[in-house]
Order: sequence, then structure tokens, then C-alpha cells
Amino acid sequence: MDTIRTYLENMFLHLPKNPEVRRAKEELLSMMEDKYQELKREGRSENEAIGIVISEFGNLEEIAEELGLTNFMHQENTRKNLRVISREDASHFMENREKASYKVALGVVLAIWSPILLIILSSMEEEFLGVQNGGMALGLFVLIVMVAAAVGLFILSGVEYGRYDLDQNADFTLDFQAETYVRNEEERNRLPMAIKITIGVVLCIVSVLPLILLGILDVRDEMLIMAVALLLFLVGSAVFLFVLTGSQQSSMDILLKKGEYSMEARKRSKKAETIGSIYWPLIVLVYLYWSFTSGLWGFTWIIWPLAGLLFAAIVGAAGLISKKEEE
Repeated sequence: MDTIRTYLENMFLHLPKNPEVRRAKEELLSMMEDKYQELKREGRSENEAIGIVISEFGNLEEIAEELGLTNFMHQENTRKNLRVISREDASHFMENREKASYKVALGVVLAIWSPILLIILSSMEEEFLGVQNGGMALGLFVLIVMVAAAVGLFILSGVEYGRYDLDQNADFTLDFQAETYVRNEEERNRLPMAIKITIGVVLCIVSVLPLILLGILDVRDEMLIMAVALLLFLVGSAVFLFVLTGSQQSSMDILLKKGEYSMEARKRSKKAETIGSIYWPLIVLVYLYWSFTSGLWGFTWIIWPLAGLLFAAIVGAAGLISKKEEE
């Protein structure tokens, strides 16, 4: 039933929040729940029942007249001129972001792994392969090359992410096939993504164990340095999994307009940007005035965490006021 309610919320996402629309929404929810319970009594499975309910009631345009929403839908679609995303568009969007996410993940891993060789070689003798400080020179060379490769991957991924603007453009809607496809993908990938996150967390925890144990045993510095290198290797591997999983989930959240990509979150973000454009320059002026007039530069930094807390409170209060006005 949660799937049906979520689908219903997306169906009414762009319609005005007035009493007529709320009444129609409640009426449609009641109809969908009755049909769902009827199908369950007939012995249909959870997925079958949900699929039939959505196929029967999932197209708002077909039942708009029955619910008294025809005028509202016409006005809203005319005003917004929504871009309709097909199943093929949704598939291309997700595939494109997945390819780009591999470049981002690899770039992050290269950046994290880049100092490993330098750390290992710097613990060796100053003369490496017959060259004074040769180990440090080789390690530094590898570090620069890996960082340069990481930057190149970030740039390429940015180009691929830029091919689609759905994460920046809220004025789109999914057709029925696209909506069903994305939700099926979300359900299918739920367990694999959870496994990747779990493996990443375990790697992060395990990465510090050698360093802790060797520190307790009071071994040679060379062993501690190797433990640091192993820590970076394991953390890099974990971050690789985190980036891939996060990008995959964000692709589906963008299309379904969930989480930070929901209409409510976008409104809060725009409100925060507007408030911040005035708030933070004022804080900078206050900080500089206080610091110059008092000369207490070692103390006036306290304004920044306090300003951050106050900013969060202001944005939160503004959100509550807007919500009450909409209601």
C-alpha cells in the first residue's frame, strides 16, 4: 500500500493544494485501496495487486473528469508545459549517469590511493634504485599522475552528467511506462545497493584495525606506515562502492522526485539560497568588523559555527511559515 500512496502523491504533485484537489485525492485513494483489498482477497500477490491498481487508476487524465479535476489539470499543464519523460528517456538517463558515476568513483579512488606509493617508498632507504631520494621522487611522480588522471575523469563525468538536465529541471513528469520501469529498477536494486553499502562500511571499519593493533604492539615505524597505506587502500575501495551506490540511488530519486529532489526539497533549497545570499555577506561584515575593532582574531572565529546554527534555524522557520501558508 505504501507504493500506491507514493504513486498517488506523484500523480497529484503538480496540482494545486486546494480543498477540491485534496477531496479528489482522498476519493481516488479510497478507490485504489478498495480495489487493492479486493484483489488481495482474490488471492493476487502484492506486486500483481499493485500493478493492476496502478494500471486501472494510474492515468489521472483518464479519470480527471470523474474526479472533477479536468480544469485544474488543464490549467496546470498549460502553465507549466511539463516535459514528459518516456521509458526510453528514463533508461538513457539512468544508464548515462551510471557510466558517469564509474568515472567519478574511479577518480575519487585514484585521488585517495595517489599517496600510497609515496608513503611506502618514503619509509625505505634514502637511496632507491641507486638514486638519492629516488623513492620519494618516484612516489611523488605517481601521486601527480594519479591526481591528474582523477581530475580528467571528473571533467569527463561532468560532461556526461550535463547531457541531461533533469536533476536541475523540476518541470518534467514520467509517463506510466517510465514510472513503472523506474520503480521496478528501484525495487530490483534495493538489495544489491544495500550489500554494496554494507561492504563499504565493513571495509572502513576494518581499515583502521591494523593501525590500532600495530600501535598497541609498539612495532617498528615501517610497519605503521604500511598500515597507513593499507588504510588508504581499503578506504578508497569503500568510497568507490559508496559513490556508485549513491549515484544509482540519486538517479532514481531524480526521476521519481524523491528525497532531496522532491518539489518540497527544491523549494526549501531555493529559499535557503535566497536567504543565504543576504545572510552570509552580512555575517562576513560582522566578522571583519568585530575582528578588526577588537583584535581578537583567535576568538572571533566562534561567529562561524554560531552563524551556521542560526542560519539553519532561520531556514527551518521560513519553511514552517511557508508550509502553514500553503495549508
